[in-house]
Order: sequence, then structure tokens, then C-alpha cells
Amino acid sequence: MPVLSQRALEGLRNYKYKPAGYTILDDLHQPIWNYITSNWLPNWLAPNLITLTGLITLIFSYIITAYYNIDFTYETPRWNYLLAAAAVFIYLHMDCLDGKQARKTGTSSPLGQLFDHGCDAFAVHLILINLITSLQLVHDWKSIMSALYVFIPWWLAHWEEYHTGVMLYGSGLWGVTEANYAVCLVHLFTYIVGPAGWTWTPFSFLGTRCDNSINFIERLCSFISGLQVNDALLLTFGFMGASLFLQQVVRVFKLSGSDTLLKTTLPTEERGHKDLGFRASGSHLLQILWTCIGCGTILILPIVPPSHSRIVFEIFGINYAWQATRMIMAHMSKEPFQIAILPNILIMLQILNFFVEAFEPTSIAYAVLAGTAVGYLQYIISVISEICAFLGISALTIKARKMD
Repeated sequence: MPVLSQRALEGLRNYKYKPAGYTILDDLHQPIWNYITSNWLPNWLAPNLITLTGLITLIFSYIITAYYNIDFTYETPRWNYLLAAAAVFIYLHMDCLDGKQARKTGTSSPLGQLFDHGCDAFAVHLILINLITSLQLVHDWKSIMSALYVFIPWWLAHWEEYHTGVMLYGSGLWGVTEANYAVCLVHLFTYIVGPAGWTWTPFSFLGTRCDNSINFIERLCSFISGLQVNDALLLTFGFMGASLFLQQVVRVFKLSGSDTLLKTTLPTEERGHKDLGFRASGSHLLQILWTCIGCGTILILPIVPPSHSRIVFEIFGINYAWQATRMIMAHMSKEPFQIAILPNILIMLQILNFFVEAFEPTSIAYAVLAGTAVGYLQYIISVISEICAFLGISALTIKARKMD
């Protein structure tokens, strides 16, 4: 049974990509990316193969890290942190070269955009989990909050694109490129200084200097004096994530369904059959939050022993990639958005089993992971196959008629 309707495929054909919010760093990289595309990339190299190569690099780094630190409690060899930095660096640039290669070879298509953003949706949790490892975090509330305030704003960027027609990559000063370089710097810091560098308490001197202060000041000093370097970094990321979340929500609810969008970035012909307006944007936001809260719950509850901690993170990551890709697909095809119910039901059953103890929890976790992974792969393979058949293109090769 086809995943995409004929109406969705027709809507996809007329998709228009409208990026915005590029930063100074993006502009500085443009000549470099243009030079590489023009001089180093052969015309036979398919753009999607560039994207996939970057993703495979991240997967390789993730597997190596998991091999040495399966439960977030061990240090990995120092060279692994350098490998993690290199993987993010490669992915960042591959992710920017694919579109330029598509324009160079005349193979730009909606599939390329979907493939790019779909790989990004899967890459988010790979990058995040490796980052948690470098920061010397364990499976606790800190790593869980780190996941949520990365996952939610990234998904909401596509929610905003669905409702406004514009994909915002940054604020002009900080964006996707800067975030990826920040991750690279974290890995490099761990490689150079060592994992113990993140557990240093640089403000410990405040603990003795505020002993005779009033109660509030003393407690504040006590809190600050106990902050490790990784804690300070997480607080900074948390503030940025919360700020971005609020900005996204305000923009969407302010503009959704307005005449301003009708006359600018989301005219009638680009609305198609989308569910738009204040009520629809609220419904979509609740579906996103339901998914993230459900996934966050299986991270919070001690559903599996520490040696299997990665399983629940992987359930979150794959479910997240599936749901986010559905939103990207709904936007591009101009169709109503609805989350995939199956993975969320599996997670709810997993949570229920934790309380009633009907089945062995670790076995259930592996079963949920398998079911989620199979459903995600079936969706991805079906969507790519149906789009290729409809547009008469190949996903990972360039047909001879398209080459120079």
C-alpha cells in the first residue's frame, strides 16, 4: 500500500524551498563550498550520495563510541573524541555541499531536499549522544534535559516552516553551522584536555567567600561553586534552547493563517491541502510535545538497567527521526500533518509495562526499538521509492541525460 497519495506527489512536484536566517559564518563558507563543488566534485557524484556519506560517518563514530562506552559511565580512548569531532565536521560540510552539487549537475529535486532534511532528523540524536559522552554525562536528568532542549527546537524549526513557508537556519549571529562547530569544539576540548576537564569546578572559591552572607546569597554561591564546566555549558545550551523555543512558538502563533503569510511566504498555491491556522498549529505543537514527553518519560524511568541505557535513547532518536520526517514530508507535499501513532503507542505500552511488570522490561525495550526501527525504515524506503518512481529519478545515482 503506497505511503504517499497521488495528491501528495503532485503537491511535492511544485514544492519551493525558502531558507532564511543565514549567519556571518555561513556567508564566509560560501566561497569554500562553491570552490569544492566546482573543482573537486565529479559530475557523476549524486548529491544524495554526498549526504549519505556524511550520515554514514556519524553512524561509524556513534558505533565506535558505543563500543567503548555502552552505558555512559566509561571514558573512551582519547582518539575517539577526535574521531567524533571529525565526524561532525565532515557531516556539516557534506550537508552543505549536496545542494550545490545538485544545482551544478542539474539534479535538484524535492527528493534531494527530503533526503537532506531526513538525514538531518536522524543525525540529530547521533550527534547528541556522542556529545553527551564527551561531556562526561551519565544517564540522568542532565542528559535527558540536554536531549529535550535540542530535539524540540530542531523539530519546531520544521513546524514553523510548515506553517510559515520559511525554514529559519539561524538568527544571523547563531545558527546550524555555529552549533555544529560548537559540538566539534566540545569534542576537541575533551581530546586535548581529557574527560576530567569537564568535571572541574572553576567557581569553587565562592563556597567559602559567601558563608556569612544572607541566606539567598549563600545558597546561590553554594550552587554556583558546585557547578562543573559541563554544568555551565548545559545551562548555556538550555537557556539558548528555551529562548529559541519561545521565539518559534511566538512567531508561528502570531503569523499562522494570517494575511501577512498569504501575501508573502505562504501564498494560496503553496498552501495546498495543509491544515493551517491557530488551531492547527496548536494541534501540531501538542503532537510534537506528546511525542517528546513520552520519549522523555522512558528516559526518566529506570525502565532498563544502566548497561542498556543506550536502548531507550535510540528509541527516542529513531521515533523522533520518523515523526520529524513525516512533518517535513507533509510540508513539502502540502498535506495535513499527523504523527505516526504506532511508535508512540509502543512507548506508552513500554511505560505501562514498567508499572504493571507484565513482561521483562529490557526485553520489551528491545522489542519497542525493533518495532520502531522497522516502521521507520519501511516509511523511509517507501517514500523514497514512490518519489523516485513519480519523478522518474534515481536516489543515489545521476542518470546519463542529467550529466554534462
